[in-house]
Amino acid sequence: MKTTILVLLILIQMGCSQTPKTTSDTTEVNALLRTITIDAIKEKDYEQAKRSLDALIINNPKKWDFIQSAIISLPPALAMQSIEKALSIKSVSQSSDKLFALSKVFISYKKTKQALSLINQSIKLDKNNLEARYWRARLQTVLKNYDKAETDFKYITKKAPDNENYSTQYASFLQETKRFDEAQKVLAKQKPTPDNLFKRIVFALQNENKSLAQEIYQQLKNLKTNNEEINHQIFLSAEAAYWLENYPESEKYYKKVSGGEHYLDAQDMLALILFDDKRYDEAIEILHQLENAEEKYAIKAYRLESQIYKEQNDIDEAITVLTRALQIIPNNPILLYDRAMLFESQGKMNSLKKDLKQIIKDDPKNYEAYNALGYSLADHDLELDNAYEYIQTAIKMSPENPAIIDSLGWVQYKLGHYQEAEKSFQKALDLDINDPELYIHFYKTLIKLGKKEKAKELINKAKVLFPDNNKLTKITD
Repeated sequence: MKTTILVLLILIQMGCSQTPKTTSDTTEVNALLRTITIDAIKEKDYEQAKRSLDALIINNPKKWDFIQSAIISLPPALAMQSIEKALSIKSVSQSSDKLFALSKVFISYKKTKQALSLINQSIKLDKNNLEARYWRARLQTVLKNYDKAETDFKYITKKAPDNENYSTQYASFLQETKRFDEAQKVLAKQKPTPDNLFKRIVFALQNENKSLAQEIYQQLKNLKTNNEEINHQIFLSAEAAYWLENYPESEKYYKKVSGGEHYLDAQDMLALILFDDKRYDEAIEILHQLENAEEKYAIKAYRLESQIYKEQNDIDEAITVLTRALQIIPNNPILLYDRAMLFESQGKMNSLKKDLKQIIKDDPKNYEAYNALGYSLADHDLELDNAYEYIQTAIKMSPENPAIIDSLGWVQYKLGHYQEAEKSFQKALDLDINDPELYIHFYKTLIKLGKKEKAKELINKAKVLFPDNNKLTKITD
């Protein structure tokens, strides 16, 4: 392959000093260079991929979509070298479109300043490069340079008033900067489409304007669309009804989605509505269909079916569902975690350890598995020293995570280190007040330390925050 590239490079260089190639010759060389680049990337021979890509850049193809995507496929260091090489070529540095294409590479690597610099150069060469201005507006928004962003948004929406993408992004910008009425006006100027109307509903709900959202929802339902768009419109109507908390109507529309790209999403949401309504048999019928779908839907379906049996206090069947799922999707960390927690509820600690340790084996940086393992062992007064080590590992990975800090406090409590536990629980409480278990742990620690008044004050506060929590109501002063 390297010999092939060398020959191609020589041919390209000769073409620069001799009679220009015909369009046919150039097209054939470019096609070959693309093929070589693709093969090298597949083989992870990135040095080779860079050489063929650099040769393609020198050969100056008209379309840069492939070059842009190929550079992104390289390791960052090689990608930056390719960009530097490209910018040294006059046909690139003097082309608005090519500079814009390279700026997108910087965007993909989250190098915002470099991306902005190239986009500025691109627009300087062609002030009517609307796509470049569009991306610059988005970058300026990220950088919170709102005045500059709005200047570009106004320019592109004036030049291309029918471009729904530009208008939608401008409206999102206005929404972000809390100019809610202006955002609605921008979208209202567009021709009504399912996407446009749904966006307006979302914006209205974000602005807590439910009456406006309801009004636009009626427009969405009554919108006349062609046969190709009908399932999309029905799905968005179902979504809007769900967010408007009109669950019966949402269910009705989800059931009407008969095909298209949203069919499985509709079934997924329909199962959730039935679950929330405790119509478990109907939900399971749909879930069994989704369990045969692609993995992302199957995993959610297995989890929800397992949850149904858990809600019915049939833990054995809940575990059976997840075990069946793991035979089809082996060692999936989400399914393993769910099953481990069910094992914990039954006190089957060896099974819990096996599942959580499998997650850790496959992903040593999974701090949630470390935390669950350490907390569960501590909660059952088992292997306290090991439990402490597991939680310390988790906290090193996520030091400000209140759940893990709570776990640390709990294992310290179990070890009899009450003063250390008090400090941990106070820190966790400062970070998060939405966990009743944290209050219970802290309360028990304060009682051990003889701080009864502080414990009483804490638990009374918890009872106000979580009035329906059974564990809290059982605690008497």
